[in-house]
Amino acid sequence: MKRILVWAVIVAIVGAVVVTAARRRPIEVEAVPCRRGTAEAFVTEEAETRLDDEYVIAMPVNGRLLRIDLKEGALVEKGSVIAQVDAFERREQLKQLEAQVKETEALIVGVDEAKPKAEDIRGAELAVDEAKLRRDAAQKALEVCRINYAQEKKLHEQNGQLFRQGALPETMFIESERRFLMLGGNCDEAEIHRQAMQNLLEQSAVKLKRLRDSVDDNEFERARFQAQIQEITARQAILRDEIVRSDVRAPVSGPVLEKYQEDEQVLSAGTPLLNIGDLDSIRVEADILSEDVGRVKLGQPVELFGPAVGGGPIRGQVARIYPSGFEKISSLGIEQQRVKVIMEFDNSELQLRPGVRLDVRVITDRKENALLVPERALFKASGRWRVFVVRNGTAQPVAVNVGIRNDELAEITDGLAEGELIIPDPPPDLEAGAKVKLSGQDR
Repeated sequence: MKRILVWAVIVAIVGAVVVTAARRRPIEVEAVPCRRGTAEAFVTEEAETRLDDEYVIAMPVNGRLLRIDLKEGALVEKGSVIAQVDAFERREQLKQLEAQVKETEALIVGVDEAKPKAEDIRGAELAVDEAKLRRDAAQKALEVCRINYAQEKKLHEQNGQLFRQGALPETMFIESERRFLMLGGNCDEAEIHRQAMQNLLEQSAVKLKRLRDSVDDNEFERARFQAQIQEITARQAILRDEIVRSDVRAPVSGPVLEKYQEDEQVLSAGTPLLNIGDLDSIRVEADILSEDVGRVKLGQPVELFGPAVGGGPIRGQVARIYPSGFEKISSLGIEQQRVKVIMEFDNSELQLRPGVRLDVRVITDRKENALLVPERALFKASGRWRVFVVRNGTAQPVAVNVGIRNDELAEITDGLAEGELIIPDPPPDLEAGAKVKLSGQDR
């Protein structure tokens, strides 16, 4: 019995020695020095590229639109031809006018040799009568066109209300708009024709008056022919301008967002053809949590990340913050209040298209030459931030004041000195004054 008691005492003593030795054994920890650097606070969020500017390309003149082969999503270069209006008829009219100019110039040369005769005066009278008939017919045609246009305008406005109310199919509304625009163009052409007939009447009347008043006033003939040349020249300028504009060119470089017309057809000026986005107006849009958006200000620097921008971040800045928020369901099904924020950047080299996913980091605060420690080294005790500092081979908890923080680093404004060794990931059972051994040191 005594032997058993002795052995029990021996075992207890040995156990106590082992435990004591274990407690005195240094705990191996990783330590890093406090260092100076740039402290940053930021808001991170998923984002997506979008276009700020879009251009609706319309028919420049009345005429036959040739087939448009571009597809939605195709990239077009600024100044490239994206649609064409058949200019054959206008080119033929231009040739006729050029012949009229040459004919009129020849008449000026021989004006002194020609003298008005009775049949000339009679012909001028008939020309005036014919011009009146043409002018009156053109006036009536214009009035009819205006009546039709007014009726179509009223109908189009009614259709527009029905379309916005969802009571009219989009195809019927587009057809109504096409008729409305075409009638408007017809009225313009009718007005031009009436004015041309009025001009013709006035010219015929002037000719008749001059023939009656004088048969020797050759200067009048020269002036009349010169006026004709000026009128023809003006019509030539209009035709040349319409021929140039028949090649519809892209106003900007960017993707075709929508295509309103495709097959060859006759359309009036102003009919929409294509919608093109301006790649220079690419912006980044992010929906930022309402509790974070208060730290976001206009002009703050932004860093863009993601496969679309390659290895390093792309720099930008906050360009616009929407005035109101909206509700959004997160990927986890949580209802969140968010605010839309727009950021601008230089897209001249990347040429990102709209709809590209990115990660964005908005730098909300920054301080140079700040004393930094790993953020994971911080812990709270007795209501204050603390870190474990390695001093004389022991772990000592030190109270610190914290400034700017992010997910990786924290600024220490008071409590530490540069170069002190900090334990970034203290073990849960680490106690104040415990002996520690730095990782990598020999035992």
